[in-house]
Amino acid sequence: MKLFCIICFDARTFNLLKLLFMKKTILAASVLLSSSLVKAQDINQILSSSKQDINRFTNEYFRPFGEGQIYNLSRGWFNTAKAHKKLGFDISVRVQTASIPSGKESFAFRNADYQTLRLSGTTATSASLPTFFGGNTAQNLQVVTTNNNLPATATFKAPDGVGGDFKKLTGSALLVPLPIVQVGLGLIKSTDVKVRYLPKTNIGDRSDIGIMGVAVQHEFSNYLPFIKKVPFLHFSALAGYSKIDVNYRPEVKGSTVTSNNALTKYSISAFTVQAIASAKLAILEVYTSVGYSSGKSNLDILGNYNVQYTVGGSTTITDPATLSFSGSGVNNTTGVRLNLAFFKIYGDYTFGNYKGASAGVAFSFR
Repeated sequence: MKLFCIICFDARTFNLLKLLFMKKTILAASVLLSSSLVKAQDINQILSSSKQDINRFTNEYFRPFGEGQIYNLSRGWFNTAKAHKKLGFDISVRVQTASIPSGKESFAFRNADYQTLRLSGTTATSASLPTFFGGNTAQNLQVVTTNNNLPATATFKAPDGVGGDFKKLTGSALLVPLPIVQVGLGLIKSTDVKVRYLPKTNIGDRSDIGIMGVAVQHEFSNYLPFIKKVPFLHFSALAGYSKIDVNYRPEVKGSTVTSNNALTKYSISAFTVQAIASAKLAILEVYTSVGYSSGKSNLDILGNYNVQYTVGGSTTITDPATLSFSGSGVNNTTGVRLNLAFFKIYGDYTFGNYKGASAGVAFSFR
């Protein structure tokens, strides 16, 4: 279950971005990856509980990551409302982030919500536990169940989050980062087609990632007579869809949970429609949009897992978790682009669910 930031990196993308000006975001994403590889292993202990409890706990624990990436993936399609001329094109690279709301750093754990999982070492029946983006906790959890019709128990520390490590880099912000590379091409008058694509690519020995996305942006400035009097203004509409698929084959060799065929499948899909306006003044261009985005992310934890209880022997659980997250809402993006001939530098901020900032560069040929 260590996959959760592998989707943030393709090695070639990382090397390209590292040469640009977004080093702090990339460094933060790197720490998020390495921290998840270590700390997410703790979540394996939850597999000693019932399937219902596994799904409930991991759903709450990973919700901020799953929701944040939905909004990340729906953004970043544009940095101007002006369409290319026919066969004009651009190649852009950006890093965009979704800000984790403070209320998503923890979740309320209640004994009454679980069948076999409960707080340990306390008389309290509820507690606030960290999510994946939370901090550390000293709270212990206990599984009380039956195995082969005999009592079985296991006690372990509740999983920590990666928020503490991440805040050391960003100061105080919790961000879900996502690098994006895309190509735009003017096919017909006033219409651009934009593509994000990475064929199924191995990352190391244990994971692979595939990315696809397509958007159509149509400029309708020519339909508005008053625009002829203010030619630096442009208006367009965009619709886009993106999807990321990740397969990860973790090495599960803990003292209490082991597996030799573990597989985690993670997918994110997002759709957006945007109304965009931009104004170009010399080399400076300002753009803004209002739109709607929606999406979902799914996580399947598959394979056979051997669970060793503290008391009560061992058992095997198969395909322990299927998680699903969704998100939707209205958003507004406002940004600035610096036009240096065919080289563009831009940055913007999005208001909405999981607010976010992004910055990038583009090579654009009209």
